[in-house]
Amino acid sequence: MFDTLTGLLSRNAFLERSRRIVQSGENGLAVVWFNLDNFAMFNNRFGFEKGDEILREIAVILRSIFSPDEYKNNLIARFSDDNFVILTDWTTVEIKIDTVQEYLYTLHENVTLRFRAGIYFPSEHEDIRTSCDRAKLACDNIKKNHSVSSCMFHEKMSEELSLQQYILDNFENALKLKHIGILYQPIVDLSKKKICEAEALARWNDPVIGTISPGKFIPTLEQYREIHKLDIFAMRKVCDDYRARREKGLSVIPISINISRLDFELCDIIGEVERTVIFNDIPRNMLNIEITESINDEDMTVLNLGIEKFRALGYEVWMDDFGSGYSSLNVLKDYNFDTIKFDMKFLHGFDIKKSEKAKYIISANLSMARLMGMKALAEGVETAEQLEYLTSIGFDKAQGYFFGKPMTLDEIFSLTF
Repeated sequence: MFDTLTGLLSRNAFLERSRRIVQSGENGLAVVWFNLDNFAMFNNRFGFEKGDEILREIAVILRSIFSPDEYKNNLIARFSDDNFVILTDWTTVEIKIDTVQEYLYTLHENVTLRFRAGIYFPSEHEDIRTSCDRAKLACDNIKKNHSVSSCMFHEKMSEELSLQQYILDNFENALKLKHIGILYQPIVDLSKKKICEAEALARWNDPVIGTISPGKFIPTLEQYREIHKLDIFAMRKVCDDYRARREKGLSVIPISINISRLDFELCDIIGEVERTVIFNDIPRNMLNIEITESINDEDMTVLNLGIEKFRALGYEVWMDDFGSGYSSLNVLKDYNFDTIKFDMKFLHGFDIKKSEKAKYIISANLSMARLMGMKALAEGVETAEQLEYLTSIGFDKAQGYFFGKPMTLDEIFSLTF
């Protein structure tokens, strides 16, 4: 019912309570989606304990500004990471958003914190989830505009919702008709300078609207709890491709597949993987399991058990996108991973040769992984300068467009470095 870090309402509790208020016919309501800008960078600079402290301080600020004593229907929740959602009175919402930002500017002298806020006015006839989605769209709409702190939803943003609906309506048919396929991106052993593994990646080429970005369809499938169907499809295709090459006497390498943390709730993902691997007679050390960093407290028991079962069966379990979320150190403390994939996105804009800050961030995280007995892989490598530095400080492996874009498995084996 409550978020364990901040004491605010959990996502599910907020949705249930706000649904009752909206459907009661209460007028003059606003849903506000708050997001803290560049929070991953804050954590890389100051540490994750400090990040948790900031989130707790923000919760205190939101409680004081959106107090139920001032307006009886005020509800405040932490949905995930640095995302907060509020139900409040529409007449004062913009003033209160400005007040939140003023508090943030004075919270810590050595750092500037900035919120973005998206606003939507719900009606009693629509689902509260839709209202939250629209508030989030408005918030995302000003992600690159640092001159404004809030944005109200407008109908052009509904194109995003239309795309979400198209994805949901056509997803299963796209799987059957092979509009969704699996490509592979090479992973390079930096000491041997040769391809050692590959990551399987889903791609959707739709006959009606063209290419649909994974950045669109994967979050949509996660949000609407359909992601396990894609993950099972991808895993089976990887095993089929592996078996086909082996039966032809061709070379094979370990393949990593992406498993959403939701898969452990939505299906028997361990059983699905085991049955497919056994049917295709594939050694378990030839299939690696990747799980994204975006893990929250509610996942902990189920996910931890799932990771340990995979590892006990002989699979390696990797943490994907390390550095992209706020809770990296907590995740490393609470879960056992064999390999950490370091997300290089947070280095964009740095000159790797000149920026001591960039070097400190990478080296410190690498040292931490080493001390915990984990292998390190740099993903998103795009330049020779990045590769030179990452190799010099001891990364085991790397992947990214510098080595090759996603391609067929046959094309992987034609590459040379």
